[in-house]
Amino acid sequence: DVTLQCSDNDGLTTAQNQAPIATDNCDGTITYTKVTGQLQKGSCGSTGTYTNTWTATDTCNNISTVFTQVITVQDTAIPTWITQ
Repeated sequence: DVTLQCSDNDGLTTAQNQAPIATDNCDGTITYTKVTGQLQKGSCGSTGTYTNTWTATDTCNNISTVFTQVITVQDTAIPTWITQ
């Protein structure tokens, strides 16, 4: 889980590309499946929450429980003057 500023586009891209890691006791080969949630809008502007879910599947088609990843987008930046 991660919390980012609404202006941090690179951080959001990085967070969306991060995958959890699973292990398997018998065979180390694991395939990950990600279902990306849409942004659930927050109370202002571009704020809100992405909820992504993941499963891990081994070569014998055993599927893990669901792993949930939450990415929160917030706006805590104050306005700044640009007029001189």
